[in-house]
Amino acid sequence: MAELEVDRFFTRLEKLHSHFIKHNAAVWGAADCLCLNRGPLDEDSNPYLKSAIFHQWIFGYELPDTIVLLTKEGEFYILATKKKCDFIRDASANIPKGSPIKKIHLLLRNKEDSNEENYTTLWKAGGLGSEERKLGVILKERETNVSSGGILGPWESKLTEAQEAKEVTLVDVAAGLSFAMSIKDESELDLMKRSSILSNKVMKHGYIKKMEDVIDSGEAITHEALASYVDEILENPSKIGLKVAGDDVQSCYYPIVQSGGNFDLKASAQSSEKKLSHDVIMVSLGARYRNYCSNIGRTFLVDPPKKVSENYELLLEMQEACLEVMRPGKPAKAVYKAAVSFLQDKDESLVKHLPKTLGFASGLDFRDSSFLLSAKNPASIREGMVFCLNVGLQNLELSESDRSASSDKSPVKKLSSYALMIADMVAVTKDGPDVMTKMPKALTNVAYKINDEEDDGDDDESEEEEDDAPDAPKGDAELARKLANESRGGGTRTSSRLARDSDAMKETQEGIAQRERKQILLMRRRNEERVKELARKNRNKSDGDGEDQAEELETYKRTRDYPDPQPNQVMVHMANQCVFLPISGVPVPFHISTIKNVVMPEADGATLLRINFYTAGIALGKEAPANMIKLVQKYAPYASFIREMTFRSLDGRNLTHAFRQISELRRRARAKELREQEEADLVEQEKLVRTRGAAVPRLSDLTMRPVVSARKTQGSLEAHTNGLRFTSVRNEIVDIMYANIKYAIFQPCESEIMVLVHFHLKNPIMIGKVKRLDVQFFTEVIDSSQAVDNSRRSMYDPDEMDDEQRERQLRKKLNGAFRDFCRKVDAVAKKNNYHLEFDVPYRDLGFTGNPHKEMVTIMPTLNCLVNLTETPFFVVDLDEVDHVHFERVTYMSKAFDIVLVNKDFNKPPWRVDMIPNGDKDAIQEWLTDMELTYTEGPMNLNWKQIVNTVKEDDRFYMNTEEDELTEKEAGWEFLRMFGKDDDDDDDPDEDDSEFGSDRADDEDDDGEEEEDFDSGVDEDGESDFDADEDLEEEGLDWDEMEEQAKDEDRRKRRMDDGVEEEVRKPKRGNTNKKRRR
Repeated sequence: MAELEVDRFFTRLEKLHSHFIKHNAAVWGAADCLCLNRGPLDEDSNPYLKSAIFHQWIFGYELPDTIVLLTKEGEFYILATKKKCDFIRDASANIPKGSPIKKIHLLLRNKEDSNEENYTTLWKAGGLGSEERKLGVILKERETNVSSGGILGPWESKLTEAQEAKEVTLVDVAAGLSFAMSIKDESELDLMKRSSILSNKVMKHGYIKKMEDVIDSGEAITHEALASYVDEILENPSKIGLKVAGDDVQSCYYPIVQSGGNFDLKASAQSSEKKLSHDVIMVSLGARYRNYCSNIGRTFLVDPPKKVSENYELLLEMQEACLEVMRPGKPAKAVYKAAVSFLQDKDESLVKHLPKTLGFASGLDFRDSSFLLSAKNPASIREGMVFCLNVGLQNLELSESDRSASSDKSPVKKLSSYALMIADMVAVTKDGPDVMTKMPKALTNVAYKINDEEDDGDDDESEEEEDDAPDAPKGDAELARKLANESRGGGTRTSSRLARDSDAMKETQEGIAQRERKQILLMRRRNEERVKELARKNRNKSDGDGEDQAEELETYKRTRDYPDPQPNQVMVHMANQCVFLPISGVPVPFHISTIKNVVMPEADGATLLRINFYTAGIALGKEAPANMIKLVQKYAPYASFIREMTFRSLDGRNLTHAFRQISELRRRARAKELREQEEADLVEQEKLVRTRGAAVPRLSDLTMRPVVSARKTQGSLEAHTNGLRFTSVRNEIVDIMYANIKYAIFQPCESEIMVLVHFHLKNPIMIGKVKRLDVQFFTEVIDSSQAVDNSRRSMYDPDEMDDEQRERQLRKKLNGAFRDFCRKVDAVAKKNNYHLEFDVPYRDLGFTGNPHKEMVTIMPTLNCLVNLTETPFFVVDLDEVDHVHFERVTYMSKAFDIVLVNKDFNKPPWRVDMIPNGDKDAIQEWLTDMELTYTEGPMNLNWKQIVNTVKEDDRFYMNTEEDELTEKEAGWEFLRMFGKDDDDDDDPDEDDSEFGSDRADDEDDDGEEEEDFDSGVDEDGESDFDADEDLEEEGLDWDEMEEQAKDEDRRKRRMDDGVEEEVRKPKRGNTNKKRRR
């Protein structure tokens, strides 16, 4: 069974107890104790039973056939089976200090005495036995519970007998539970928001798309069939591309679709078997996400008469009036009163068309009857409550004159009555209402012009016909044209197609413009932040300048410590890492790190040994010890160096032995230095504290990457008190401390062959002989090396179908096991005061690219950009990214590259190549949301040279040169394809914004460009542009050429030929200005 979230359990139990004590007489019926029982489950069980909702709220799960008793003194009793008691046992042993809950009593079911002893314990705990004693129960559920049998049936029968004998008084506490659970905490509000988003997306991408296709194609479909289509999407959101776990979503109720004049605004309304009529279409649907409910309702108007459109706009204004009073402290009836007051001011005749309620509180319970937005409900609205605001007008009449202007083809012509409705989820915050279902509901978003008789023929002819017929009822046609113009930005919306291609194009262009504006502001802010970061870094660096000094070499402290060498012989002392060389008969020690190499040249009749040393003035090479490089640099200005020494001997035994020893000692010294460099930034890890006396979360049959040894590393992973321990089948142990985990990522298996958990560490750990920052544990769903039969198999082959079914079941099982493990690890870490949260990659934001040497799928998480299925892993910490540049962005190329510049300029940038062009906008939108700046250009750049230049420029992120007067491009602005502002030099008074503030400004700009173009053409048909080119062909004078050269040098100073950039300054005398992107 899943584990109980202990902290949440006590938080909500204490909240319930506090509300029970504080408001006992008001909403709890003056009960002395509470008996909140959950009956057994059955197939027809109502998910909105108050007991089921209470169990979901307090335990996170339903515990059927369970008796729960809570006293005023804080004693909490549970009578259930052993498995359910074990589920609560962890909480009973960890009651917080100072909690009003004194003790949790777990009573195990006892079949031997039919629970008589347990019932007696509960009876005494509740102090029952007199009529004055009141026991709070959920009265509506008692009749079902009495006949249920099991644990609960006899107890309910005992209570019934006691009530008849006047030994106890039973009072209903359903309202008290509603009040206690009405104010949502942060986690509940987050689930409500997710549920609302799900409803919103199903309405937008599921229902509306289907409805438009039906109307456009003229397909005949019943309300029931359309509702069934939407219900299938609610049960399986993947049908509209939403990646939501199937176990987390259900529909709140069967969707309601109504049209054709038969409308019912009650929550109990149902979709009929009648055909969908293309007039006034009303739809309501609701989604449950992890048992939290949401609702959305919209009315769509097809060929709406003017009267219908006017009433709909009035309904929108009425909703706004209701939202204004949905503030903490206001009574629920104030919402209804606000609607009545609004209609009395606008059109008093509509007041009688209001429904009895305008909504209700929602949460785990879809419709809480204690918080109806009715005319008489005095309950107060509080911060943290969530309501479904359902405003509507019912039984509205549509006269013959109202629909006279409608086309004879339109079903509206037969409509005599109609209704309007808008439903949204609203969270009450301290600042006012927050509408969580964001789907647009303006008239232009819900009205469709389908049957327009004036669409045939030319617009001018239509206007003439209207002039010739002044008496025609043209109000509806004018309104329709107005709506079309508003929705199309001045064009007309023909009704043969409902798809709004031009609207989508306009939204895309506006999105790009808005994104560019955000990028300009973001670039400016990031530059300021980086200036401050580098200032702090330089200050800290100056404080620690003395730490990285050359270490003097010392082999022996005193000459008397020398060993006794043989005269005129080369001797190697391995322990002190030195070589004694005879100079004029005197043995002189040389540290092994001073020797560059040693060779034995071939000579006739004698043995030669030549020893080369590190000296100033020559290249030291990559293998030179770091300390030796510092010493050479330190003493180079004034010291004399020995470059080489050669020794000759007729007896080669000593020199040959010395050659071997020196080579071996150099190899050991080099290996030691490399090992020290490898372990230089290692941080000593705390020791793993193993969990004793409790169940340890464990995953078996895992494979670890990277491998510990050369072979595949398989084993099990366990979560202990302060870290995770992986134990291989060969007893190899790898410990990962919670405190050292920077990011934990869980990637379920969907299109891949493996399900995995990945840990990106703060400090590297040693795995084998290599330090690693990334560790991964995975299980393959299918063997990646599985052989495929070359013979063709039929799609109806039962063996093939069985294999696919088994694979799907295995994927689901493994995903569930890994997900459970992640939750348990999270709980264990939280219990021991560590913060660990598993991220799941966003598949809908993923794209293909080549970060190493093969095409892979790269997906963002909350903090990283990753590919975890292929090795080497690609993990980019977004906190370490300074800037992102898009290369090879041209209209001709089918793919582009991305370069992510590291904040540490000593490290190379990350690259992802060959990304399809279709992903560019989505990636740029995501980067803007993550507050990362980006630029784009048409070519690949020399990033090694650019980064070196940037690293040496102390004023790179500043917008002025060293004189603090000469302006320059700050930070990465110089990579912009068209610059921050192309026309600054031409018109200093021009607005600095790259984009017009509204459509009117754009139109003015277009007009000015046309005027400039027209004015630039003379009577002979020649333009000033042609004249300028003629002048340029004659050549520039020396002053102009010198000025141009200075401009080019200034632009290329930082880039040092690493970037080839177009000169943005317009040609001299050119009056035809370029459009800014």
